[in-house]
Amino acid sequence: MEDKPCPDPPKKPDRDVVFFYSRAHRLERASPAVREMNRDIPKTSPSLFGTLTSNRAYTMLFISIFVFAGFGMIFSKVSSEQKSPSSGTQRINVGGNTLKVSAQRFQGATYLRITKTAPHDTAVYTGAVDMAITPLDLPPSVTEAAESPPVISHRIFFSSEAEEAYGLSLPFEAPQVLMLMQTEQDERISIQIKPE
Repeated sequence: MEDKPCPDPPKKPDRDVVFFYSRAHRLERASPAVREMNRDIPKTSPSLFGTLTSNRAYTMLFISIFVFAGFGMIFSKVSSEQKSPSSGTQRINVGGNTLKVSAQRFQGATYLRITKTAPHDTAVYTGAVDMAITPLDLPPSVTEAAESPPVISHRIFFSSEAEEAYGLSLPFEAPQVLMLMQTEQDERISIQIKPE
């Protein structure tokens, strides 16, 4: 068999190749809107706010997130001011005075703090307030050692001052404290406080 020689490659023309498609030529004849869309604009990365408000749906979602976050903050603020009856801080009304009662446990003792706030424009109760405080839910070892839980009696006096604070150290550490209060006007109030 004879080897056939490879054919010579085609010769390149000596002149430049002419393209019949020219983007610039096509855009010259296009409408102004098409020319504006094809204009070379440097690309910038979109901002977070721009992305979240790029269309109507995203804008509504963005506003909804802010509304729900606002409701959540308002709800948590209101619920923290009015805690449940077994929480560490209680707010009660005694003779027109607002009392904030809180308790804390520390090294075998319970510290009770009472803050009285009186409104400026109305007459409120001033005078003695008798208190009886006893622990609740003591551990079995403490309950077995003593026949009954201790009851601490104490008396405080409300004056006509707008704000007053009272502190009391109780000689026991309990998971929950029962406090009974009685004024000279025979107003009785019972509070259960869970020390923090």
